[in-house]
Amino acid sequence: DAPLIITNVLSTCGCTVPTKPEAPIMPGKTGKIDIKYNMALGPIRKTITVESNAVNVEGGRVALKIKGEVIAD
Repeated sequence: DAPLIITNVLSTCGCTVPTKPEAPIMPGKTGKIDIKYNMALGPIRKTITVESNAVNVEGGRVALKIKGEVIAD
């Protein structure tokens, strides 16, 4: 019932670069966090920590675990 303000998005290493949305995310709407990887081909497992004004999680921090595979163009 209130705008979600993402204040910071942190990565566990320098090879993963997240970009947070600049505008607040209004109730009922969606937002997007872009993540760029600079790494070798193959499987990946990374954690991105999102800091926000959310009141339903401790400290407004949520850890997102990303699992995937880097493939050639």
